[in-house]
Amino acid sequence: MKPDRFVIASVVCLAIGLFFTFGYCNGTAGIWAGWPLSAVKLNICVTTMGPGALGGPALVGLGVLLLLWALVCAVASQIRLLGPARKTTETPIDADPGNLDPKN
Repeated sequence: MKPDRFVIASVVCLAIGLFFTFGYCNGTAGIWAGWPLSAVKLNICVTTMGPGALGGPALVGLGVLLLLWALVCAVASQIRLLGPARKTTETPIDADPGNLDPKN
């Protein structure tokens, strides 16, 4: 299973979920810098109302689950490469299985 589609779907879900969460929010954000570094503060106050309150976190959760599933698929495909190589027999798409005579 290739994880690329799961990664794309997870990024889309995360982006839409964060857009809904912060698009419907009323809040403030602030940063205070100081010395020493232990005096630096980051304060984020977010209040989300409306459809963003339910849909945003749900889509973010779905995006996180899809991203975890993509990670599992990627690890499994890398582990599969460590095993013995399998022989595959390829046949042409336009081959006629009824006509096996090479003289024709």
